[in-house]
Amino acid sequence: MKHESPPSPASYTGHVKNGVVVLEAGSLEEGQAVRVEPIEPGTQSPLDSERAARVRRLQQRFAEWTEEDGRLTDEEADRLRAALDQHRGVRFRSPPLD
Repeated sequence: MKHESPPSPASYTGHVKNGVVVLEAGSLEEGQAVRVEPIEPGTQSPLDSERAARVRRLQQRFAEWTEEDGRLTDEEADRLRAALDQHRGVRFRSPPLD
């Protein structure tokens, strides 16, 4: 008699945040038993690669802004600071998803 293993359940990816595993997508029922296996170093999911690319773009943008700010005259810096103070509390929202 041939023994077949049961089909593999759905797979979820996530990351550890403050010592807790946070799933990227999908939901599980409260109390659901799970198995957590670290992904081998150097292996990235498409989501990991996308997140890393976004972080690199943001770091580059912040570096550009820092360089631009360093070239401002004192008068320009004061005007910018006053404009930012005037609009403090403006809330930016993510665009709606289709």
